[in-house]
Amino acid sequence: MKSEDNEVLPSDNIIQYGPLKIRRCRKPAPTIATGRRSKFLILFGNEEIKREQRRAKNREAARKLKEKRQLIEEQLDEKLRQLQCEHLVLQEYLQRLEQKKQNLEQKIDSVSTDPLIELLSTNNQNMLLFFEECSDDLDFFGESLDKIFDSEL
Repeated sequence: MKSEDNEVLPSDNIIQYGPLKIRRCRKPAPTIATGRRSKFLILFGNEEIKREQRRAKNREAARKLKEKRQLIEEQLDEKLRQLQCEHLVLQEYLQRLEQKKQNLEQKIDSVSTDPLIELLSTNNQNMLLFFEECSDDLDFFGESLDKIFDSEL
């Protein structure tokens, strides 16, 4: 006899899991190919209690292992998020450094003359005054201030 939710009643010894139908063994073998007893083998007394204790311990160990795996996975996900954020920050920093490098290269390329000549030009009066005040130090080189300015310009 079939019940209304498409499962075959136990009297027929067939179990239906969705589209699959499984026939239960009527007389389970005392051992399976690995030498272990079948889980369908009906045990009595102390052996049944031991089996249930083993199964309970196994279920508890499996639950703990699943929790531990989930905890490790959450920690790894958090570490991944942190590293991705750090990667983005470092990429932005690298882009800023590259932009700064390009700006400095453009400034170097835009300077058409030697910076020392630019400092000594007549347009920069403050530097000329500074050199005139320190003219005694320029005599150390054996050249007068006029010769330096005449040769550079």
